[in-house]
Amino acid sequence: MMSISWNEFMDRHADKFRGSVESIKQVQERRYKGKVQAIYDSLQKPVLDIGSGRGEWLTILHEAHIPAIGIELNPLQAQRLIEQGLTVHCEDAIKYLRNRPADSLSVVTAFQVVEHWSAPLVWEAINLAYNALSTGGLLILETVNVSSVWAWNHFAYDPTHTLPLPPDLLKFMVEQAGFEPVTVEFFASVPEHMQLPVNSPQVHALNQWLYGPQDYAVFGMK
Repeated sequence: MMSISWNEFMDRHADKFRGSVESIKQVQERRYKGKVQAIYDSLQKPVLDIGSGRGEWLTILHEAHIPAIGIELNPLQAQRLIEQGLTVHCEDAIKYLRNRPADSLSVVTAFQVVEHWSAPLVWEAINLAYNALSTGGLLILETVNVSSVWAWNHFAYDPTHTLPLPPDLLKFMVEQAGFEPVTVEFFASVPEHMQLPVNSPQVHALNQWLYGPQDYAVFGMK
């Protein structure tokens, strides 16, 4: 007999490999809060967060008085967030987006989510997000930078990861769905002391391939 369920295992997995809730909150606040605050102030429509997990980002939005809706498939995590007073639906994100009215959201975020889906589901989610966003809205997709060998190690630590998405590919998908402009930002650089000493353009390129940043995010404006 299993000592814990799969959902309980994945709940513990986040604590072991994702980092503490407080550390992730600090990172997300630094990376994303300013951009999202500006869009919300302009459009005054809710933010949708897909794959809310332990609720770091939802908590940031709640503390900033930005209305937000979370989608979380793990019932243990979803219930915990509901008990904290956050708005969370324990259901499939694609199903939710299919039923979401057009032009009803300011921002759609998905942090470390798209690598769990198949390519057709990622494509559908991007298009559904486009439909649900108001003009001037923002899509943010953060995932593992699989262009970096270093980051591949982190990709492999999660047994539910299925789809490696190089930055240029995800950016192209967002562009093809109609978002414009689309930009990419890289995060979580490997410390310099772990990289090769740069004495030529070739070594610099090798560093990017071996020790490129762990994560990146695609930002698409509607």
